[in-house]
Amino acid sequence: ARGGWLSTARRQLEKALSDEPQGILLADYDGRVVGVAVVRHQGTHPVSGLRHGTLQLLVVAQGWRTQGVAARLLREAEAYCKARGAEVLTLQLPADAGEDADVFKESGYQVAGWELERSLK
Repeated sequence: ARGGWLSTARRQLEKALSDEPQGILLADYDGRVVGVAVVRHQGTHPVSGLRHGTLQLLVVAQGWRTQGVAARLLREAEAYCKARGAEVLTLQLPADAGEDADVFKESGYQVAGWELERSLK
């Protein structure tokens, strides 16, 4: 099981900031952050050859997950990249994402490839 949304978001945001992301999108309610997305325009995709952006982080507070916040942040991330010339938006999800993947499926995202790994320990 994954840890709390805030600690996960903090860890992933710190990692994303170290990569100098171009877009940090916040969803707030009454001055409280309830969701965050980090997106970056990446240039040409090494496999497809299309100009692409990468969604590096999309996280929403537990009590807001059924309120459409993730879908709105995703649309804003897409618009951000499209305005900078991206033709596609890519992202990676853990194999056990479960219902966390629903917002992407419902928004028309499809599996475009596989990333496989094997422990070498």
